[in-house]
Amino acid sequence: MKKSILLSAALFALAGCVSHNFAEGRRENWRCAGDKEFSLRQVPGAIELYASGATHRLAPSGEGAFSNGTVTLARDGGRATLTGVHNGPFENCRQRGGLRFW
Repeated sequence: MKKSILLSAALFALAGCVSHNFAEGRRENWRCAGDKEFSLRQVPGAIELYASGATHRLAPSGEGAFSNGTVTLARDGGRATLTGVHNGPFENCRQRGGLRFW
């Protein structure tokens, strides 16, 4: 009996440790002209962008734009342009359907 009470208490304590920021980690996939692709996800105060085999952390730098000083993502409506990455620029990018978790 004591063991089941302790087990229940431990499970309730662990349940209280869950993160409630379910938007973090949600990945957006983008396809651009020339069959180029990149993906990104929101993290606190920035986005993490994966393109050309590298991950870049970009901070907000204006309305619809993110940058780390070298790599810049500019979004306008459903389109985006990515500059400063290997094999770039990525132009005429559109978000692909479906969201996945990284």
